[in-house]
Amino acid sequence: ERGDRGALAGVALGLPALMRAQKLQRRAARVGFDWPDAAGPRAKIDEELAEVEAADDASRAGEIGDLLFAVVNYARHLGIDAEDALRAANAKFERRFNAVEATADKPLPDMDIEALEVLWQRAKAAER
Repeated sequence: ERGDRGALAGVALGLPALMRAQKLQRRAARVGFDWPDAAGPRAKIDEELAEVEAADDASRAGEIGDLLFAVVNYARHLGIDAEDALRAANAKFERRFNAVEATADKPLPDMDIEALEVLWQRAKAAER
């Protein structure tokens, strides 16, 4: 069997999923299995998104996985570490959400989405 000595051999199963996806993609790229530029992975995102939208409940999770894998590939082609990018996005979301909570004049579950969006946009603007 080729799996134990192929191009993808030794990519640790215990890695965080985004990091492992990047590593799998880099290994495949080393042997020529890669898009020539970022246009290919960008188009793949649109294709995968359409598949998510067309999926039934039983296959939707798999299609979301394919979409995430395509986004990691796009990031890699742009020279962006997906793990670092998501970590930064998590921190930004947390800061902004905390600001929404701090500025809300009533409990968040009692607010409609429009009011929450106003608070979100204020928190976002305050970071600039």
